[in-house]
Amino acid sequence: MEMKQLKKAKSKMRPLTKSEKTLLTILGIALVIWTSNKFILTPQAEKISSLEAEKLDLDTKIEEMNNTLKREDNIKKEWAVLHRERNEVLAHYFPTLDQAQIIYLLNDLLAKDGITVSDLNFSQPSIEKIGELEVKQMGIALPFNGNYDGIVEAVKSIETSPRRIIVDTLSMDRSSNADLGGNMSLKVYSLDGLVETDTEVIYVDVADGPGEGSLFGAFDGYTDPNGATEGSAGGSPGTGVAAPGGPTEIDESDYTKVYMLADFENRNYSFVPSNDMIKGNVSPSTIRKSGKYSLRFEYDMLALDEKDNKAYIDLTGYNLELKHPADAISMWVNAFGYSPGTLGMIFRTQGGDDIPIVVTEGISWLGWSNLEAAPPQDLSQYPLKLTHLYFELPYNRDDFGVFLIDKLEAFYPISEDKAANDANANFFYKVEAGETVTSISRKVYGTTGYKNEIMKNNGITPGEVLTVGRVLVLVRR
Repeated sequence: MEMKQLKKAKSKMRPLTKSEKTLLTILGIALVIWTSNKFILTPQAEKISSLEAEKLDLDTKIEEMNNTLKREDNIKKEWAVLHRERNEVLAHYFPTLDQAQIIYLLNDLLAKDGITVSDLNFSQPSIEKIGELEVKQMGIALPFNGNYDGIVEAVKSIETSPRRIIVDTLSMDRSSNADLGGNMSLKVYSLDGLVETDTEVIYVDVADGPGEGSLFGAFDGYTDPNGATEGSAGGSPGTGVAAPGGPTEIDESDYTKVYMLADFENRNYSFVPSNDMIKGNVSPSTIRKSGKYSLRFEYDMLALDEKDNKAYIDLTGYNLELKHPADAISMWVNAFGYSPGTLGMIFRTQGGDDIPIVVTEGISWLGWSNLEAAPPQDLSQYPLKLTHLYFELPYNRDDFGVFLIDKLEAFYPISEDKAANDANANFFYKVEAGETVTSISRKVYGTTGYKNEIMKNNGITPGEVLTVGRVLVLVRR
């Protein structure tokens, strides 16, 4: 019965007309278009708009980066100035409140006639607020006895300290007819906790002005009331003219480029005797002209060999290669006594031939003095490597002593081609087995801080393994 009724209902449904089919088709098309617009086209348009805005933002950043890169040289100069100013500020303060180092400094500053310091009493370190900074400070009480002039000279000496020491209070009473007794209260400040500093050693520049009984010239920046200037011993001050066989001063304004060959911050040197009668040693010293260390050269020589009586300082670890003749090679030498020995340099050609150059015949000064000598000027001999410094004693003589060497530099004159000068700022390095960018930076520069520079200059990607024998371009420091 139900089947008959269903067939009857179907028979009553009429077929769609042509117009109805057309309308249904149009409706379907409209539905597809609306759906596509809502769920596909509109989101894509929004995405395109977002990407265009992002592209505009990235273009702006690229333009800012390009402008920054255009200022790279100026930025480096500004950074160098700020870094130098920072170091100058840090040099005036104690990196840490180390009593031993403070005693060491005061012992030199208070080594004056006319005053006797009987004791040093240190207070517990405390915090003092200076402006918005909280700075660590420590007080020092110095009971003393002496005459008036000696006390005044002691106060003036403290004012010349390379590390800032403040005379906080000064009291004195007559203890006898000629002498005064009293107490001096000092304050020292530390940068500990404010900046990153070397907390292990305080490097102290202590030197009296040239005078009777003084072995040293003045510290950097010292102006003698009588008009004498540092480094004038043995030559004409400020003229750049050397006394025969003695020290000289170089006027850096006469040169376009000054390259630091070795500042002896890293112990990449060794002592090499020419025979068994030559003894000695080389080691770092905190008495220096620049940086943190100088090279301390100790020798005990008996010159019985008729041909060679030299003590060599091997510098091959620094890889000091000169690609173009420099006008002069300069070094600072601190002499503690006189000596008849000759100080010189050894340059080595690519063929292995050594070229000795005499720097000075005889040590005839005391304290720091600047010495210079011209390297070989024949361009066909280059590139040359500065492999050794040497100290030679005349035949049938004996001598022993100590002197310091620091700040080995190459000077290029204004007349030299700029490209040649700039090329000499770089040198090449061959990668050895197991070396990484980090280990090469530490080996060459003594710090890992130049690894990014090495990667940038040689197109090295992060994680890239260096192949043995690969040649890298490194910047000479």
